[in-house]
Amino acid sequence: MIRFLELREKLLSANFSALCLYGNDVWVKRRALSNVLEAYGVEDDGFGVDRPEQPTLEDLKLACFTPAMFAPKKIVVCEQSFFPERKDDGYGDKAKADSKKINELRQGLTELLSHADGSFCVVFFADSDKNYLGIDGLETVDCNKLDKGNVVKWIIAFARRQGVQIDAVCADKIASYCLSDMSRVAVETQKLIDHGDVTEEAVEMLVHKDTEYAIYDLSSAVSAKNAKRALEIYRNLVARGEEPRALFALIYNFYRRVYYVKTSSFSAEEIAGYLGVKPASVGFARDVADRYKPMQLRRALDFLAAADARIKAFADDGEVMNILIMQLISL
Repeated sequence: MIRFLELREKLLSANFSALCLYGNDVWVKRRALSNVLEAYGVEDDGFGVDRPEQPTLEDLKLACFTPAMFAPKKIVVCEQSFFPERKDDGYGDKAKADSKKINELRQGLTELLSHADGSFCVVFFADSDKNYLGIDGLETVDCNKLDKGNVVKWIIAFARRQGVQIDAVCADKIASYCLSDMSRVAVETQKLIDHGDVTEEAVEMLVHKDTEYAIYDLSSAVSAKNAKRALEIYRNLVARGEEPRALFALIYNFYRRVYYVKTSSFSAEEIAGYLGVKPASVGFARDVADRYKPMQLRRALDFLAAADARIKAFADDGEVMNILIMQLISL
């Protein structure tokens, strides 16, 4: 198995006949495919890349052994599932039939790759590597969402390849402001590179902070009892078009998450799964939770519930938010 961040280096020294890009991050899979095309000198212009839809094994063989036009190597990309899903009809017959079909396809792929002569590379997209393990000539690439540490490494390496230096502090800020969402990280990093020297000031000025990060930033100012900073963050959010009522909902949800993290013994990954949020969101909540006692957070939830009642009674949203921020600071 190859990790996504290792793929570029591996492609420099290996001539792969088949790769399975598996995981839960579409951006990472697409970037991995771009790395494959770049490494093998293939343009995605319709001549060197073939994308058969729901290919059979015979379709795959035909695509692989049809020479590429104007390209040094044929890249065959299967973005849809190549293997059938194992389904149980209650009697086990359907599951057995699917398992038999999967085994036949695995054997067929093994035979196909045994005749690989370096003229082609098959790239499979998949949610899991389960059906692709143990096939001779096929390597799997982990394309799951990157954790923050790996996002920081990617930012630094991406900038270095373009002749720009980004230090770890700036890279960490970019990752945090984008919640480690690689589609956003890539856009914001390129924007900074195009701007020129990447400094902390440039990051603060140019990188658009995810609203969820801004709520964390606001809550951090509140927990530090910095009223000026907290109100400034809130007013900046409103100035950029955020509705006070929507911001209230985000703050309410954030403090509920903070209380849950404070009073729970589950791990960050478990909490993220239970709440249906990103692990980064749990990290933000844990950071704020460490600054409070459970009873303080219980009072914070009481303040939020009272503010919710006032908003539902058609009180002025902006006034309610200003009062709420000051109440939270008073904890």
